[in-house]
Amino acid sequence: MSIMIQNMNEMLSRAEVDGRGYVVAAMYKFVTLTDIETLQQTIINLCTSHQALGTILLANEGINGTIAAPIDGMTGILKWLEADSRFGGMSLKFSHSPTQPFLRMKVRLKREIVTMGRPEISPAERTGTYVEPKDWNALISDPDVLVVDTRNVYETAIGMFDNAVDPMTTNFRDFPDWAARLAEQQDAAKPKKIAMYCTGGIRCEKASALMQDYGFDEVFHLKGGILKYLEDIPQNDSKWQGECFVFDGRVAVDHNLNPGSYGMCHGCRMPLSQDDMHRPEYVEGISCHHCQDTQDPERTARFAERQKQIQLAKHRGEAHLGASPRNSK
Repeated sequence: MSIMIQNMNEMLSRAEVDGRGYVVAAMYKFVTLTDIETLQQTIINLCTSHQALGTILLANEGINGTIAAPIDGMTGILKWLEADSRFGGMSLKFSHSPTQPFLRMKVRLKREIVTMGRPEISPAERTGTYVEPKDWNALISDPDVLVVDTRNVYETAIGMFDNAVDPMTTNFRDFPDWAARLAEQQDAAKPKKIAMYCTGGIRCEKASALMQDYGFDEVFHLKGGILKYLEDIPQNDSKWQGECFVFDGRVAVDHNLNPGSYGMCHGCRMPLSQDDMHRPEYVEGISCHHCQDTQDPERTARFAERQKQIQLAKHRGEAHLGASPRNSK
């Protein structure tokens, strides 16, 4: 049995999954790809034939994405990945969802597989020091280590590691400015060691390489990200607080990688607690307390019409948004 399939089966066993539902696979690898247009159609066909939905990004620097498929379908996709030597050693994190968390399959061609706006940064050539999940607790407990969450504010709002610093970015493109300000501090105030983390590990690959460019020598990042940490570390030993935001219909996962307790505002994309969704500002599909005062009337009307069509389709037993495969440049 291949290592990818073995890891998937171990996750399913821990989650006590009985063969129903969907395997969700978050994957990435920085590797030189020279045939991304051909690969785009190949992956569309592969995922279609195995009933997979989700999003995959392809660039000359590598592959990044999250897909969900029935267990048998995901097994077929993993066999294909392992047969291509370029994808050996790919970072893969598995979780489970009782329902399909995506609406369609998209394979997009990009300049970067994670957009920081610094395409000259090449993690395939240089990056920080990987830290296995089993060693992460000891590292972030060191008082000389600055722990940095490289995610955005809508992600950090629902969960972070103990004592982590939040750069308060709204987009990963904002991170270089925060890093530059940290580098401009007086030497006495600069951290000697930096430990970085993100959802699946990919943003930290670029962020840690960037920090090295800014002169920080001891830069570490959590291998496999939060998802791998939650997969490997028992909850009683965990330094993770809260839930982990994910970019699909589940919104968040808990420490057992099961769908979490949060919903989402479809007006501003902020995660919402159950209490948030009972506030008077919350209107399903339209607004919440984060965005109600900032929406213009035209946008509000557009969201209201979209929600109306969703409800009408639901009453007819139809999906408002189609699930047909689509590729995009």
